[in-house]
Amino acid sequence: MQINEQVPWTFKTWITHFKNVDLPIGDLANDILKDNDFPDEDYFSEIWEHISLKCKGDPDVLETFALAWNYYLASKDSSCPTFTAT
Repeated sequence: MQINEQVPWTFKTWITHFKNVDLPIGDLANDILKDNDFPDEDYFSEIWEHISLKCKGDPDVLETFALAWNYYLASKDSSCPTFTAT
């Protein structure tokens, strides 16, 4: 039996597409995927605070997150594909 359910398009879902990419966004994705406490909510301030605490305020990590967040928001327009889990 196969169940089709919508996968919510959140920052956490979006960033997984960058895992193992040899760039700072890939490092961020790998860290997020290993972080069991990463917020499921899709609020910039909540994620910023979480990442800031985890990276001890490292400006490079925070800049990477801020840039990634902007790319993520740009991907949420109506041309964004809908992903489904099967």
